[in-house]
Amino acid sequence: MYKVIWSVDAELDYYNTLMFWKEHNKSSTYSEKLIQDVEKKIVYLIHHPNSGIATNFHNTFKIPVLKYFPLYYRLSGHTIEIIAFWDKRRNPDNLEL
Repeated sequence: MYKVIWSVDAELDYYNTLMFWKEHNKSSTYSEKLIQDVEKKIVYLIHHPNSGIATNFHNTFKIPVLKYFPLYYRLSGHTIEIIAFWDKRRNPDNLEL
């Protein structure tokens, strides 16, 4: 069984995204939808860790969450490390993996 850990940067981006949409929409509905989809994707990755899309970064994969938010992750042994929660509408040059 795989263990999932989040990097500090990925957790912070995820939290900030959830808070942004809650404030922007004056409702938590979209943030709750994001949370549900992230949880589903993590459960899926635990059972299918090699199913992500390979990226140009060494040993880094991504899996889409809703329309605009891929999770970037790395595999190490039986650990899945979520290294980024990214909004694809942001400048891709700012993505540091």
